[in-house]
Amino acid sequence: MKRFTRTVAGKVTTAVVFVFFLLVTITCGAGIAVLASSGFYYESKEDLTKKHIRDSMGNESYSIVYNVLDSGSPVFYPVSGTNFRFVLYDPSGKVAAQSEGLDPEKNGIQWEYDFYFSVESDQSDAPPQIYLNGPYYPNGEKNVYTLRAYLEEGLPAADQYAQIVRLTDFAYSMRYAVYPIAVIAMLLTVTSFTTLLCAAARRPGSSELHPGPLNRVPTDLLILCTVTGIVILGPVTRSFYSSNMLVSSTVGVAACLTIISAFIGLSMSIAARVKQKTLFKNTVVWKFCKLLGWLFRSIPLVWKTSLSIGGVLLLDLLVFFCNANYPERLFFFLILEKLLLAPVILYSALLLRKLQKGGEALANGDLTYQVDTRRMFWDFKLHGENLNNISEGMARAVEQRMKSERMKTELITNVSHDIKTPLTSIINYADLISKEPSDNQTITEYSKVLLRQSERLKRLIDDLVEASKASTGNLEVTLAPCEIGVLLTQAAGEYEQRLRDAGLELVTVQPELPVQILADGRRLWRVFDNLMGNICKYAQNGTRVYLTLEGVKGEAVITFKNISRAALNLSPDELIERFVRGDASRSTDGNGLGLSIARSLTELQKGRMELAIDGDLFKVILRFPLIIQ
Repeated sequence: MKRFTRTVAGKVTTAVVFVFFLLVTITCGAGIAVLASSGFYYESKEDLTKKHIRDSMGNESYSIVYNVLDSGSPVFYPVSGTNFRFVLYDPSGKVAAQSEGLDPEKNGIQWEYDFYFSVESDQSDAPPQIYLNGPYYPNGEKNVYTLRAYLEEGLPAADQYAQIVRLTDFAYSMRYAVYPIAVIAMLLTVTSFTTLLCAAARRPGSSELHPGPLNRVPTDLLILCTVTGIVILGPVTRSFYSSNMLVSSTVGVAACLTIISAFIGLSMSIAARVKQKTLFKNTVVWKFCKLLGWLFRSIPLVWKTSLSIGGVLLLDLLVFFCNANYPERLFFFLILEKLLLAPVILYSALLLRKLQKGGEALANGDLTYQVDTRRMFWDFKLHGENLNNISEGMARAVEQRMKSERMKTELITNVSHDIKTPLTSIINYADLISKEPSDNQTITEYSKVLLRQSERLKRLIDDLVEASKASTGNLEVTLAPCEIGVLLTQAAGEYEQRLRDAGLELVTVQPELPVQILADGRRLWRVFDNLMGNICKYAQNGTRVYLTLEGVKGEAVITFKNISRAALNLSPDELIERFVRGDASRSTDGNGLGLSIARSLTELQKGRMELAIDGDLFKVILRFPLIIQ
């Protein structure tokens, strides 16, 4: 069935079915309206028959009286082919005219009515003015004619009265049956029309759309031409009407079919455009607006704003001069203008807010944020797309850098592990050589240097691996409540002798109350160990070293302060990078990884590490959240 409806024959058949049931639906609707207005739903059949016959008899009686009084028709009227009989009495009560062979005593009276007419004639040659049942007495005269009408019993003649009886009987019997007929016809009309719309631009055996030649015509132009043709068809159709009933009926049916065919063609063309999603895009208005939009977009934003403001001002001046004498009109226009401008301004503010949120998200480092540009227009949309492109570009750059960092870290880790095996052998054999008795003092010195440098290389590799793991978060950290003052005291005790050997005096300041934080004791000790080791390596001899602990605004603040032996010509950010040393000559025993490892371990424990340089004063500040007790 679906395949058939997509063929030309199927579409024509469906269109014929649609037209037929549409006419049936219209006819049933009109019939229901006529039946309801004529009283078929609340009056008896006998009363309806009498009413319609009475109206028809009244019209015929009026014509008879007019002919008798105006044209001097014969007194006796023929009765062939009609069931109507009458007797007309003049104002004096004499018979003025009657049907031939009428005998009221012998003829059965079906209905009997009295009709009163008032006749007015001011001039002898003027036609009489006849009024039905009206109290019109011109010039004070009272000329009343009485007509008594009869109908033959059984209505033997096939005239209009017999036809009225038959039509009334049929309409009365169909007064309720017309409703289901109308409903069924309407459902079939809707079904056939829907089938036509579904079959529009479709062909059997193909899932692609095949629109007709009308699809190239713009939608609004097609609708305009169709409506114009229908409007012109009315006067053209009326010009063909004539007294010939056959000609008039043929012209009317042809006009009706033409209008319905035009409606079907327009509907199917619109359905095809909807399926192609070109209903609005293929219009003259859309193309014109698109051209204006392109011209408007090519203008800079400042000029767009200036032109918009100038257009509003020009419109205000025009309205002011046209309505200067009508202040109420001017006031109404100003109110209307503000009501139209307010949504535009508010919507522009909403778009600016969206762009602002996008900029704030990018500034805060959220590279995944995307500005919704679906309902934006002109420069707002362009700016939103630019922000999205920036976000995507930065995200790609960050991803590339993270990938590079991961590869570098993996390379360092893997190479370090590969170096450790031969290095361990070197250290072991160097140790064995240094312990072997030898008379050659040079060999003994060489073995000690080899052992010392091997141990230094091993420490460097261990620090390098630890720095890589710490920076990538691959170190296992177990946070637990920790009294940080105890760890600082242990660190001071461990390095007391080394500080004394380096000519440094340690000054420790701690609060009386214990300070607790969440930390991993092993990792925190490594942080203190690196910082104290740097102090021993790089602090100026004969100076003091300050190690302080205090609680400030919910944080535990640990500060390491010392005077640098060498001039610090690097910024704190540069100094904390890997393999960067405060000793520019690199003559000391460090490798430039201590501060980097300390910072990574601090951050893994939810803390922060800050460096400050003031001349030769070097400070390292550690901050950890306090445990609220």
